[in-house]
Amino acid sequence: MAFRNNDAVVTTSTIATVNANGSADTYAATGPTAFVFAEGPTGDDAFIGFGSDDVILTTRALFDGDNDGYISAGANGIIDIDRTSAENAGEDNVVIASELPTSNPFELRILGSKGGQFAYADGATRKNLWAQFGQENVLEGTIGNDTISAAGGPRVILHDNGLGLNLGGDTISGFGADDLLVTTRQLYDGNDDGTIGFGRNRVLDTSGTGGPNASDPSDGLGGQLKFVDSTIRSVEYLGSQEINGVTYYYYGTSGSTFVPGGDLA
Repeated sequence: MAFRNNDAVVTTSTIATVNANGSADTYAATGPTAFVFAEGPTGDDAFIGFGSDDVILTTRALFDGDNDGYISAGANGIIDIDRTSAENAGEDNVVIASELPTSNPFELRILGSKGGQFAYADGATRKNLWAQFGQENVLEGTIGNDTISAAGGPRVILHDNGLGLNLGGDTISGFGADDLLVTTRQLYDGNDDGTIGFGRNRVLDTSGTGGPNASDPSDGLGGQLKFVDSTIRSVEYLGSQEINGVTYYYYGTSGSTFVPGGDLA
């Protein structure tokens, strides 16, 4: 069976529209928030209380000067929304005040695009896992439909469903006992036995930012994950861990020996 339609971008976060009024406005996060830039000159704005479960959506890709997948604020704390080159900053920019401990300067990680919207979230959510497991072992998809391979050694797959976005229908291959699925909202466990089973289509429907909810297996507001090239029909909940203010939920196969806070197998 195929994935359901995963074309939606924002599913469970609050939308804060950044108006194209050319003014200097201040927008505050109210719980998980999607700051959605309108088309046109938005002016010099500020986002207050930006956290690990908030996201920025633009109609054009932000300039990534070194192509490393991260957009860093300048020394002045400003991210240029319209920058097209190292020399051309463009007209619109935003100052982001983070609610979490953060590196200086603040940086956003790129989460790809879907339906004409480009997504960006706190870079620390991924880099926390780099520090824990090694950059080379941590994988993350986009908000689109991705193919992710866990082959070649222990891998940690980040599924940031706390953002309140539909992260697409992703296909995961080579997932074994030494690999981890890491979410930022718990997955729904209907009988609280620690085992999250898949449907007959071998697809795991993930919760949105308000989850877990009993409707998750039918709605999959965080997106869907399909495990192929394996005999996996469920994942086991292995526990949670807070790192720098972000809570991560760990899942693995029935053969996993991982303990949160420990090393990969």
